[in-house]
Amino acid sequence: MAALPSYSPECDERTDAQRELIEAVRQADGVIFASPGYHGGVSGLVKNAIDLLEDLRGDERVYIDGRAVGCIVTAAGWQGCNTTLAAMRAIVHALRGWPTPLGVTLNTAGTKLFGAEGECTNDAVEQSLRLLADQVLDFAQHRRLAKEV
Repeated sequence: MAALPSYSPECDERTDAQRELIEAVRQADGVIFASPGYHGGVSGLVKNAIDLLEDLRGDERVYIDGRAVGCIVTAAGWQGCNTTLAAMRAIVHALRGWPTPLGVTLNTAGTKLFGAEGECTNDAVEQSLRLLADQVLDFAQHRRLAKEV
């Protein structure tokens, strides 16, 4: 996401990376939004990527309509985790998505949750992340099956 130029609504030109992100979301039945919490809000880089979804406004499935969206937040404290999760869920609703019942907040204050290779070192965190992924997949599968009927 750091390679994405700043979103500009008046500019119709998109980089390859921007087009790839937009197309991936367009084809997805579910997505996961993850962000660090900075001062109670979503990071600028994540918000910039989300802003690109404005390009889906003219699609048959507008924005992220009908898609399950898992939300993951990391922050150095529970207040930052929870306010950022609330902000992220509000963004998902504004884009017509369906936040999963579980939103995962990872308080990184004084706790190491992942190893040097990116592996989760905390069983409770791993269980929560798996449950969130299962909820996204289950919703996407149920939605797809309902459309086939």
